[in-house]
Amino acid sequence: MPDFKLSRTLEGHRSDVRGLIFPKPELIASVSRDCTLRIWQHLHGSANSQYGVEWASDVAYESPKYLNSIAWMEDTELIASGGLAQSITVSSPAANQVPEYVLNGHESNVCALDYNSGVLLSGSWDKTARVWVDRECKYILRGHEQAVWAVLVLAPNQYITGSADKTIRLWSGSKTTGVYTGHADVVRSICRVGEDRFASCSNDGSVRIWDFGGSCLAELYGHTSFVYSVAYSSTTDEIISSGEDRSVRVWKGGECIQTIILPCTSVWVVAANSENGDIAAGGSDGVVRVFSRNEKYWATNEEIAKFDEQVAGYAISTSEVGNINKENLPGQEALARPGTKVGQVIMVKTAYSAVDAYQWTGEKWSKIGEVVSGVGSQQKQIYDGQEYDYVFDVDIQEGAPPLKLPYNATENPYMAAQRFLEKNELPLSYLDETAKFIEKNSGGVQLGTQTPLEDPYGSRYIPGQENTPRHEVPPAASSKRVRFSLFPQKQYLYIRKANVAMLMNKTQEFNANKELTLSISADELSDASKILAASESSLSADAANRVARIGLKIVRSWPASEKLGGLDILRIVVGAIDNAENLSEILSCTFDTPGIFDVPNNAMMATRLFTNLFQTELGKTLVRQTDIRDKILDLARGLVGPGVSKLTEVALATLLLNFSVMVVLDNDVETAFAVIGIMTEYLSIVKEPEAAYRLIVSFGTVLSITSPEIIEAGRSLDGKKIVQQLKQTFAAEKRIETASDDVLQLLK
Repeated sequence: MPDFKLSRTLEGHRSDVRGLIFPKPELIASVSRDCTLRIWQHLHGSANSQYGVEWASDVAYESPKYLNSIAWMEDTELIASGGLAQSITVSSPAANQVPEYVLNGHESNVCALDYNSGVLLSGSWDKTARVWVDRECKYILRGHEQAVWAVLVLAPNQYITGSADKTIRLWSGSKTTGVYTGHADVVRSICRVGEDRFASCSNDGSVRIWDFGGSCLAELYGHTSFVYSVAYSSTTDEIISSGEDRSVRVWKGGECIQTIILPCTSVWVVAANSENGDIAAGGSDGVVRVFSRNEKYWATNEEIAKFDEQVAGYAISTSEVGNINKENLPGQEALARPGTKVGQVIMVKTAYSAVDAYQWTGEKWSKIGEVVSGVGSQQKQIYDGQEYDYVFDVDIQEGAPPLKLPYNATENPYMAAQRFLEKNELPLSYLDETAKFIEKNSGGVQLGTQTPLEDPYGSRYIPGQENTPRHEVPPAASSKRVRFSLFPQKQYLYIRKANVAMLMNKTQEFNANKELTLSISADELSDASKILAASESSLSADAANRVARIGLKIVRSWPASEKLGGLDILRIVVGAIDNAENLSEILSCTFDTPGIFDVPNNAMMATRLFTNLFQTELGKTLVRQTDIRDKILDLARGLVGPGVSKLTEVALATLLLNFSVMVVLDNDVETAFAVIGIMTEYLSIVKEPEAAYRLIVSFGTVLSITSPEIIEAGRSLDGKKIVQQLKQTFAAEKRIETASDDVLQLLK
């Protein structure tokens, strides 16, 4: 049987392809982090031996939030899709973008869908699966301790689910009839294999085949990182898998018979067509690629050569392949010897002292990338099969052997301490003592000050308090410099500095042209000038309320191009308002006045205002209200995009930082889910170094909350890739490199 070869490269999504179905040879549907459900269909009469198959693409549905799950409803030929909006939308393949209907009920991201025999099954980060029949929720399946990442409908009243709690459950109706263990990490995907088996894959790097009684029939190893997706090809009795190691792997009889490397970091999903045996894969580069064994459907030689060139030119980080001693690597002569098995990877030193990675196809060595960046020289210690910077001995009981406490220098000491206590069944009352022991024996961090940025009125100001974050690494007691993680950040930041003289001059200038009903009296302006000039030293609630009246009048009544001063006034005084009714009025005015966010500087100043709400308990209490929180975040989300000013970037990053601090201090998982998507989207486009730093600290702080679902959310939103790219973009910024390394440690 010939190998799969590239058939078509389908480009149209603007971000990661997270879900994929291939129900007909002429139809593919995919969902993406770009919030769209996209339909791909053959152009009529496009199949021929010279040009392969051409596909046309249309958007069938656009969601307000990321989409990451999809299912084909074969009896009605409709498509179900789900994502961060917490709902399931059922759409027609026609590009009308109007859903047929919507199913509501989940309380968090819908990350898995399957359909069979009139039953739609959904899995969610809310730790439940739901069974939907005739547009109604028939059962809620409760029992998993963490997010339900994988679902499979076996029969109208029998289902299988897989979870981040590492278990697989068999259900009869709403009752658990079996719990299958074996995977050592998150179960990511499940598919049926023939009539009496199913396959699962996991972050533990394995694919497993099971019978319905829970016996593991086979363990398939070959992937070198997380395995995200499995599919079954009934035409050839083969299992297809994909994962974080850039590969799609084809398994038959328990053996990997082909490995296809893609030019993207994460191959999130694979699908197999049951009629012709073709397969499709969606990756972190936003591309759907179709592969076929049928020569009639192969891409042109030029397209295949271009694909091979993309694969060969892909830069592989040393973090993906581990420590390498370049001097001990073989040269090009190693490529003259055949590989020992399909998929084997070797690294070869080139004539220019670079390192290239090659993979054995079964016939030849194919280059799959160039290993970049320096090779680590620090020797780590091995404990429980994993590498650590430190493995401390901890005496708990006299006369008993010490317990091993493993720790990496980039970890949060409290997370390492909690892991140690839970593993050894020790009381959490030891948490502070254990974390301080780690800090004392490994190092620390400090926060410093930042440089000023330009003010919209033409002056210069220093954003935030005197202690805005900058990472500095103090010398450690040992011979090497070490530190502990920046996260979680627990200090709110505010933007309170102002050029009062410039603000009042502009206000008086605009006020001079106003009719009596819209103008502000000279006495009011004089009073406001005195109050604002003294605001840095002290600002009473009474004075703040008087000045706020002026700000509200400007924002409500003056033209959009002149509202900036009113918003600036409110931004300065909001931290001194001690009356909930007055503070709510300021928020309502900002939310509801038409045109505010159409003017970039107004949007920036409103964002500063929201940021300064976190100065007082009253302000934080209002922000905690779901409707206010969601309005602020929706407005913030609307600012994320190319072309925003540096001031807006810093204001938005500071606002998200304050939300992240609140998340940690309140242990608020719901708000963590609400902000993490905005953070990853913003991280992928941020240009201003100060904003980038605050944003990466925000992201790391949210990830440090003690919730496995939040870490999975960061991974599923491609946080690892985004942070790695940000680290490269700001390579000259040591503080960003340090913070990025801490985030990558949390996401590993």
